Amino acid sequence: DHSNRDFIDGYLKKINEHKADAASNYTMRHLFGNVINFFGAGSNTVQLSIQWHLLNCAHRVEEVQARILAEIDEVIGNERPPAWEDRNRMPFTMATIWEMYRWRTIAPLGIPRCVSKDTFLRDYFIPAGCVVMPNLWAVHMNEELWDSPQAFKPERFLRNNCTELTQRPDQLIPFSLGKRMCPGETLATVEIFLYLTSILQKFSVIPEEGKSIDMTAHSGTITAPTPQKLRFIPR
Repeated sequence: DHSNRDFIDGYLKKINEHKADAASNYTMRHLFGNVINFFGAGSNTVQLSIQWHLLNCAHRVEEVQARILAEIDEVIGNERPPAWEDRNRMPFTMATIWEMYRWRTIAPLGIPRCVSKDTFLRDYFIPAGCVVMPNLWAVHMNEELWDSPQAFKPERFLRNNCTELTQRPDQLIPFSLGKRMCPGETLATVEIFLYLTSILQKFSVIPEEGKSIDMTAHSGTITAPTPQKLRFIPR
């Protein structure tokens, strides 16, 4: 017997506990499926977010990249790698991450849910078994909730002359909402912050020579950018 090092350890223990139950859902087949789901959800979405940030930095060199670089130079310097704790002194960088979550919602329709019983929501009847898709993109582009939602404006999350991050608004829901929202939100934000600051600490990001950045969003199950090249210039 041993303590659980991770999800797989815990699941293997459950498989062993229920091995006499032929109807148990704790099986190697279900474990394999869960691991595939975790890998897909935790890698594809984060790498797409990082792609959007790097393209955006190359597209908005003065408005975004230069301001992130200024925070990196002031808070982190070039003698050590970035740390998650640095975010508390880098409001513009965090505001940029939040704004990208809103502006290019990676999973625009979230994860489908199924209604467990007949339900009334305001004037609508939703029967048991009905599949419900949360339209996160519609919330993030709602003009009643956001000023100029089609524009990329990290400043919407800043106050006191852009020196402080605001409290995160309830209408920012890139990881869905409720009890079954994405459990990887914190880890994803940590990864994006550390990856972005680590790259920009060492390199300036600019478009391919003779080309401009295309920020067109290709939306479906996920929101992906147009494939294109970038140049990374050592700082």
